[in-house]
Amino acid sequence: MTIEQKIKHYKKIIDQELVNLPVPDYPSGLYEPIKYSLATTGKRIRPILLLIVGEGFGATQADILPAALALEVLHTYTLVHDDIMDNDDTRRGIATVHKKWNVNTAILSGDGLNTLAFRLLMDTKSKNIREIGIEFTNGMLEICEGQALDLSFETTINVSTEQYMEMISKKTGRLIGMACKIGALTAGCSNKIIENLFIFGIKIGQAFQIQDDLLEITSSEEKMGKSLSSDFASGKKTYPLLYTLSNMSEDKKIKFLSFLKKNMYNRKEVQKKFRESGSIDKTKDLIKKLLNEAHEHLDVCPGAIKKELLGIMKFIQKRQF
Repeated sequence: MTIEQKIKHYKKIIDQELVNLPVPDYPSGLYEPIKYSLATTGKRIRPILLLIVGEGFGATQADILPAALALEVLHTYTLVHDDIMDNDDTRRGIATVHKKWNVNTAILSGDGLNTLAFRLLMDTKSKNIREIGIEFTNGMLEICEGQALDLSFETTINVSTEQYMEMISKKTGRLIGMACKIGALTAGCSNKIIENLFIFGIKIGQAFQIQDDLLEITSSEEKMGKSLSSDFASGKKTYPLLYTLSNMSEDKKIKFLSFLKKNMYNRKEVQKKFRESGSIDKTKDLIKKLLNEAHEHLDVCPGAIKKELLGIMKFIQKRQF
C-alpha cells in the first residue's frame, strides 16, 4: 500500500468512526451542532499521523484508534471556537457553527466536543495511558496559549518572526507534535524516539501553518473551503505579511495594513503586492527549510516508518488547496 493509499484508507476509517460516534440527540441545541461539526470531512492529518506512528511501532489499530479520534475531535473543538474569534463564515466548505446557529450555541457545542475528546481518549489501550492523558492536557493548554498570542498580535504592528514562530508552534505545531508523541507513547517507544517524533511533528506543523498562510494569499475560498478575507480585516499576522512589513517604515506598515483591509476582496491586487515584496518566494523557502529540519529527526526511526512519515511530509508539501 502506497502512502497515498494509506492516507485515504485511514481517512475513510476516521470519517466513518466520527459520524458513528454515539452522540445523543437530546438536547438538540447541544448535540446537533456537534454532529454537524463531526460530519465535515477535513484532511485528518493529525489522527492519520498518530495511527501511522502507533501502528508503525507495534500498537494495534483497535487499541489506539480512540486516541486518534480524540485528537480529531479536539482539533474540531478548536476550529469551532477559532471561527467565533475570527468571525469566519465558512469552514471546510460549509457554514461555521456560529453562523448556522449562533455564538452561544457554538461556544457550548465546542465545550461539548472538548469533553467528548477526553472521554474518547480514556478508551485508549496502552500502559502509558497516564502519560498520554498528561500530554493531551498539556497540549490543549499550549494550543490556548498560541491562540492568545495570535489574538494579541492582531493589534500589534511590530511582531517579530521569532514571536510568530513561537505562536504557530503552540497553536498549530503542538497538536501535530502531540499526534506523533501520543502515537509513540501508545506503542511504548523509547524517550529518544518519542522526543524526536515530537519535534518532527512540531516542525511539520509549523510548515503546515506557514503553507496555510501562503495559500490564504495565493489560493481562493472555493479551493480552501474556508473564509480568507477575515485575516486581512482583523490584522492577523502571517509569515508572508511579517516579511513584507519587515522592510517598511512605521508609516508604510500602517498604510499597507490599511491597504489589505480595503482590498481584502481584491485578491489579484493583494497577490501582486506580496509578490513584489518577495514574500511569496521567501515563504516557500522557509517551508522547505522546516521540512528539511523535520526530516533530520526521523533518523531514529526504522526504515519502513521513516518512509511513511516522509510520505506524509511530501503530501503536505504538495498541498495546493
